[in-house]
Amino acid sequence: MKIKFYLRNPKKKGVSAIYASICYNNNRVIAFPGESIHTSDWINKDGKNEPKANAKNATLIGNLFNAEKLYRDTYDELKIKLGGSVPQAIYKKAIADKVNPPEVVIDAPVRTLIVDFFKQMIADSKSGKRLSNKKLRIQNDSIKPYNSTLAGFQEFEEKANRKFYMDEISQKLIDDFETYLVLGMKLALNTKSKYLQVFKLMIGYGKGKKLIDAEIVSDLKIQLGSEQSSNIYLNETEINDLMNYTDFNTPLYEHVRDLFVIGCKTGLRFCDFSRLNKEHINSNSIQIIQAKTNQRVTIPIHPIVANILLKYPDGLPKCPPNQVFNRYLKEIGEHIPCLQSVFVKSITRENKVGQVSYMRWQLLSSHTARRSFCTNEYFNGFSVLTIMAISGHKTQKSFMAYIKANDEEHAEVLRKGWAKINNK
Repeated sequence: MKIKFYLRNPKKKGVSAIYASICYNNNRVIAFPGESIHTSDWINKDGKNEPKANAKNATLIGNLFNAEKLYRDTYDELKIKLGGSVPQAIYKKAIADKVNPPEVVIDAPVRTLIVDFFKQMIADSKSGKRLSNKKLRIQNDSIKPYNSTLAGFQEFEEKANRKFYMDEISQKLIDDFETYLVLGMKLALNTKSKYLQVFKLMIGYGKGKKLIDAEIVSDLKIQLGSEQSSNIYLNETEINDLMNYTDFNTPLYEHVRDLFVIGCKTGLRFCDFSRLNKEHINSNSIQIIQAKTNQRVTIPIHPIVANILLKYPDGLPKCPPNQVFNRYLKEIGEHIPCLQSVFVKSITRENKVGQVSYMRWQLLSSHTARRSFCTNEYFNGFSVLTIMAISGHKTQKSFMAYIKANDEEHAEVLRKGWAKINNK
């Protein structure tokens, strides 16, 4: 192989491009190294075609040397690849591709829709791929608000008439979503804050997946806010009235009543009292690992609970889903005279504090049982620490949110305390 460099316009006075003549196996290929030189700096006599050897041309001489090496290396590579003969056209294209590589078209990065990623987070939470901060599987009760928040965001997108991507998450998007929750969906303050809390979890999960820049996330401000929820509990008399009710349309209604009262006398959450079975119960106590906290609790069996257990020697009946359970519970409560009174709730909605009136039976839910247990045992004079050991609350602040009492009831607690002191 012979390689020589020539000027494209040797007789021109001025700058001329340089080309290479490559001869091999009776083939000749012309290549352009992309260099040029003033004709006065080029030697074109006595059989020489090369730049003058001076400091001015040092860089050019080096570039031509590298070009020659490239031509030879390319030929050697093709010879090995093709197993011998190297066609002229193939060699010429290979050189051109190395000197001027074809433009690489970089695909635009794949963008992820917020809704799609939200669904993925829910799926990962259910499968165990996404764990809690304590590296535990996330319980179904904790995942339920994810679906509500997702539905709220989808509704927000419909009103905005567009889809949002993960890389579009910004303070403005969060503020606009919050405004829609407050004014569009008219959610109460606590419910709105729950939606935003879940949305914040989704953002954090997205940051971990490198779908959102960490610096952007650190600058986001999500105001959760909350208000003390006013809600009902059932006192001991109301629980007894509920236990004395017998006019059930079907056995399922009686089963719901019995399971609810067990909740009222144990402080268990729905996810725990709904799965009670013989292995959790011995002669005088219930021992169960709480699903939400993974904490073991030992609960003495109240006489009312003991009587209920005697009704089901083969084990407690199967509990319907929470939504169905709550519907049946309200239908039962509607027939209990002591639950026909009005209960007024203070709720912040649309950024305004207002009052809404309900019949007490309308506010019955599975969670009423846990509030009833905490409040009644508090009024019975048991220490907060003792009740918390049974209910599984980890902080006194979270426990006190379950104490639902009015001023008169607190005053009565004080009167009873004074009476005990005076009788000593």
